[in-house]
Amino acid sequence: MSLNRLLKNADSSFCSPRTRGYGELGMTKNKELDGAAEAAPMVDLPKLIAKFRAVNNRESDVAFFHTHVPWVAPDAYLNIIFKPAAGEVLSDVGAKIRMPAPVLELLARHNGAKLLSGSLSLYGVVRHGQLLNRSDPFSLPPFNIEFENQSWPPPDRDRFLKIGGYGFDGSGVCIDRHNLHIGVFRRGGRDPYCSWPSLDVWLNSEIKRLSELFDPSGKRLVEGSQTLPSPTTDVPGIRPS
Repeated sequence: MSLNRLLKNADSSFCSPRTRGYGELGMTKNKELDGAAEAAPMVDLPKLIAKFRAVNNRESDVAFFHTHVPWVAPDAYLNIIFKPAAGEVLSDVGAKIRMPAPVLELLARHNGAKLLSGSLSLYGVVRHGQLLNRSDPFSLPPFNIEFENQSWPPPDRDRFLKIGGYGFDGSGVCIDRHNLHIGVFRRGGRDPYCSWPSLDVWLNSEIKRLSELFDPSGKRLVEGSQTLPSPTTDVPGIRPS
């Protein structure tokens, strides 16, 4: 199946809370958050990390590496943004794991990312059977979204797709196929402890929040636990059935 056709099918398969009954989803209507989801700009990862200094930035065949942080490790970079996913790989994996349209669109621009020294990761698609050259860190692919959903599945695999995670404690980030909301689940947890109305709202708000915890050179200014989102930021959102 072509990527364009897959996107069209995904768009027709998933609808927002604005076109579905809130009672059907067990949600509280929140017009302010609905407006935020509609108004959120398409996420621009390079722009969101622009505050950090360009120190030995480099490009490989698979990714862009921003802000060298050698005190972490000799080849460590604060932010790694992967290049667009190969169309045929994204189409195959997207169809196999029933990837919602917002995730397909994101990976078609950025096939995953490792941000703020691993504080937040976005998973990407990896060609089946691809060999890894671990001696060359600049050739490694993103975390494999298909593998992550098999090995550390979300609480309801039919409803949720795991799309990323927080490095401090392994909390998983999932998109709800029912309403496209984003929720964060602690390992082994069945309920999200915070949520956002859309993928773009989550990415824009969380990358901005996390960026404030690092200085322009990439040194973290706070304890690692503060890289996790606070439960106090919870909004009316997803609850597993």
